[in-house]
Amino acid sequence: MTSPSVTLGVGRRALREALDTLEREGLVWRRQGQGTFAGSQVTVSDQEISRLAHRVNPLEVIEARLSIEPMLVRRCAMRALQAEIETIVRLADAARLAKDARSYENFDIAFHRKIATCAGNALFLSMFEMIISVREKADWRRVREHYFDHDGAQRSYAEHRRIIDAIIDRDLAKAEAMMRDHLSKVASDVLGVDGLYLDV
Repeated sequence: MTSPSVTLGVGRRALREALDTLEREGLVWRRQGQGTFAGSQVTVSDQEISRLAHRVNPLEVIEARLSIEPMLVRRCAMRALQAEIETIVRLADAARLAKDARSYENFDIAFHRKIATCAGNALFLSMFEMIISVREKADWRRVREHYFDHDGAQRSYAEHRRIIDAIIDRDLAKAEAMMRDHLSKVASDVLGVDGLYLDV
């Protein structure tokens, strides 16, 4: 069997370093003895995720995210290391420069996942991963493409920068408020829901 490094035409060390970078940025995860996987690391069965994805709608996903992500970014602002903040900045930049809706979504999820990881709470991270896995599994392609095609990436970048600035300043209350504002604006842009979630 041909090894991945031979197929790709790169050395094993370069391949390991690339995978390390992707893992740090939340784009892949690795499990000893099983391999490297793209997307989120969840312990709930794929079947259960699929069932949930068919039962929920985008509004319910936004409600769930509004319940947990402002709290996660507050803890991220308290605990994130400088190198982790630099990764968050790179992911925001990559989302802004994405060429299509799928690439944008991958970097946007990685941005939010890195914040959740930096919060430093495995249980909260698992809850976040569950929400994102349902979102990824659901067939909302048209919703995502509409958001991207109507300058969603640029609007989100401005909101992401306000979140990042609050994290850099270690301003916990502002980070929380900026995340709530960002997700509320996504609800407004994507779902036409205006101002209902600012006080969640």
